[in-house]
Amino acid sequence: MNDKNYYDILGVSMKASLDEITAAKTALAKQYHPDVNIKKGIDTTEQMQEILEAYHVLSNPEKRAEYDREISGSKKIMQTFDLHNMEETDEESSPTFVTYWKAANSLYDIVVESDALFKSKDNSSRLAQLSMQALKYIVLLRNASIPERYWHPDIMNWLLFRWFQNRNYTIAYLLTLYDDYAKESISAIDKLKLQKKNYQFQHSVKRLVKY
Repeated sequence: MNDKNYYDILGVSMKASLDEITAAKTALAKQYHPDVNIKKGIDTTEQMQEILEAYHVLSNPEKRAEYDREISGSKKIMQTFDLHNMEETDEESSPTFVTYWKAANSLYDIVVESDALFKSKDNSSRLAQLSMQALKYIVLLRNASIPERYWHPDIMNWLLFRWFQNRNYTIAYLLTLYDDYAKESISAIDKLKLQKKNYQFQHSVKRLVKY
């Protein structure tokens, strides 16, 4: 969902009623339904999935309450810490989880660019550069004993928030916390979605490194 939360996707406020959320979902579904847009040569499947996922959570009082707590905590953390502008020299001498979070997000950005380049022509020079850049972040993450299945931004963001709650958490313990969270709190459908995104991401990483 990139940087958007479920409320942003539906275009409603966090105080929106269920009727307002339902109305927003219905209007957006009509606009982004793949059957409507395929005739125009536009693939809106991903947007439609985001709309339905947002509605699935926000239309359920219990899931919405849990989601509200989660994003409220995330906003507080992001307002308190300017992650991207922290001193790199401090991180290199004494790496923290922020270091690895940045590495994973940089790797993701590289992979997104490389995926687009693989579809175009005359891209060998830039792909070679991206491959070298990716290797730097891959080595950093592997040296920190963070397995590939945790590198996707959705997971790294979750881990970062937990680390900010207690900076004494080790990486191994953070990964255990996430595994417990995934087992107990993520629905089967959402697990499949995340597994699919993770598989595509890891496939793209391997393709780029082999280039």
